[in-house]
Amino acid sequence: MLANSKRIRLLICFLISLASLGLSPAQSGPVKLELVSDTGSVSPGSTFKVSVKATIDKDWHIYWIGSGESGLPTEVSWTAPDGFETTPTEYPVPHKTVQSFPGLTLTSHTYEDIVYFTTSITAPSNFDDLKSIKVLASVDWQACKETCLPPVTTPLSIDLPIGPTTATLDSESILSDWNKSQSQLPIIKALARTDFGHLEISSKLSKDLQNQIGKDPYLMLSDSSIIKESDGLMMDLENDVLTLFAPLEDESYEINGLLQGFLLTSDSSKAFWLTTETLTIDETQTVTASSKSYPSIDSPEAEPYLKAIEELTKNNQTKKGSFFLMLFFAFLGGIILNLMPCVFPILGIKILGFVQQSGSDKRKIRLHGWAFASGIFVSLWLLVSVLFLVRNSGESVGWGFQFQHPWFVLSLIGVMFIFSLNLFGLFEIGTSLIGTGSKLQNKKGLLGSFFSGILAVLVATPCTGPFMGPALGFALSGPEVQGYALFTSLAAGLSLPYVVLSYMPKLVDALPRPGKWMETFKQFMAFPLLATVIWLLNILGKAIGLSSVIWTLLALVILALGLWIYGKYSNPLSSKPMTKWLGRMALLLSCLICFKIAQNVTQMDSVVAESTNSKTVHGLTYEPFDPIVALEHVKNGKNVFIDYTAVW
Repeated sequence: MLANSKRIRLLICFLISLASLGLSPAQSGPVKLELVSDTGSVSPGSTFKVSVKATIDKDWHIYWIGSGESGLPTEVSWTAPDGFETTPTEYPVPHKTVQSFPGLTLTSHTYEDIVYFTTSITAPSNFDDLKSIKVLASVDWQACKETCLPPVTTPLSIDLPIGPTTATLDSESILSDWNKSQSQLPIIKALARTDFGHLEISSKLSKDLQNQIGKDPYLMLSDSSIIKESDGLMMDLENDVLTLFAPLEDESYEINGLLQGFLLTSDSSKAFWLTTETLTIDETQTVTASSKSYPSIDSPEAEPYLKAIEELTKNNQTKKGSFFLMLFFAFLGGIILNLMPCVFPILGIKILGFVQQSGSDKRKIRLHGWAFASGIFVSLWLLVSVLFLVRNSGESVGWGFQFQHPWFVLSLIGVMFIFSLNLFGLFEIGTSLIGTGSKLQNKKGLLGSFFSGILAVLVATPCTGPFMGPALGFALSGPEVQGYALFTSLAAGLSLPYVVLSYMPKLVDALPRPGKWMETFKQFMAFPLLATVIWLLNILGKAIGLSSVIWTLLALVILALGLWIYGKYSNPLSSKPMTKWLGRMALLLSCLICFKIAQNVTQMDSVVAESTNSKTVHGLTYEPFDPIVALEHVKNGKNVFIDYTAVW
């Protein structure tokens, strides 16, 4: 019902009018219409006003062109003699009228008592011996009280003699309503956009205008089909930008031209004419990377862009005195990483490992803690080495840059998925080593802790948040020693909880003893890994597209099938070599198919969701980043803010 509320409400009014009054369309008793002028005669070259004067009976009303949620608009069309120029009809500010019916409230924009709808007419410099002129008007209107009369079209005319201009009895009233019309009111220019089922209209206003408008203004649009009048407005004021939020009648509505209407102050004592002109906002356009006209970094055309970037950044280096502060932020960021969702699955696995080893000696627990810490330190040192290698080759790098490469994301998805299936018990890793000796088994366990530390770093890099943003920028902007120091501090923070835990036997002893519950706990820890797979699929989909997610899911199903066959038929305790061979071949075949799918996925075109057009939100204009344009703004003394992010 709400989707077609305008039509339904009008139909209700029309049916009620016919049923209750029984009046024909020709009957128009409650309203008297006539044409009047502010001059008794017309002189050559003069400008005068002609108005439709509506005299409305008590308790009755007619409507503005934006009638609101009931009634039909009053529309006037004019015809003047050849050579005479007329302006569009000027409508004075209407009243807000609220009518309540059982289960229904209608808000309308109406006129009562006496009202003048006016046009301004300019006469030519000569009349070719005319003795009088005739001005015609056609008025479409509807009168309502508790119920409505059928709509009426009324033709009107007025004869004005040629002669000196003289005032009439209606001239002052015509001028009074003229001064309340849209062309004579203060104008507020605004920006309009639609978002989340609302029309948003924003304008930067002076303090004086803000005080005049108040905290509860009312908006009447000339097109009443756009917003729900009865739902009211929400208002936001920030940095002198006033934004009005009005719920849309149709949530799929798109702005195709100018919007205009009356904006009434909170006490309705004053009105403004609000117009969006042509300043509509279109945020739906997207382009591919090939449509961006940036030249290749190795081409001569790229030199102006590179120089602009260099000049923008040369005065933006972090002060040397803040080096120890950056070390602190890196260390703190490493500690906080242990609480982040990216690291949670790895934490769960390590906690399970500590539980499994709680019956072992203290020395073994400490060795596992240091092995895990060593994996963190080594992987971060390798990562900073890669960052400096890429930077020194002339490429632009940043923290978490590896997530820009589909191969890395796909590999991480595969690792997480395989680990989750292993935790579910679909297959076992390392059972072939049973019985080869306790020394070799201990060595394998330490390697497992070492590689767990590496995996924690790979997954944790995008979760560093605000603590690592300035620190990493500082690391990559300075010498290598500075970068290695910051990454070492990060590694110390990330590994600290595990080392501390390994050196506090009482905390380890407080953990529950191994038992049957461990199998349930192990399977439960597979679910966070699957949640991480979903998060990585989201990164892949936003970088390449939805089809890449579909193909990757297919590859995971094939991989799961291969692992299931491997786990079922490649049990090292089985006495049939043929079944072992079958399991291993099935796993190899599934891996080859997954690799082929991954190749196709990585060759898909990247998705770029950045518009090449400017957009304005709440009075702030955003433009596509261009280093040359940004440098010009900086040279002109303007501050430039760059709004960017990554899906991870």
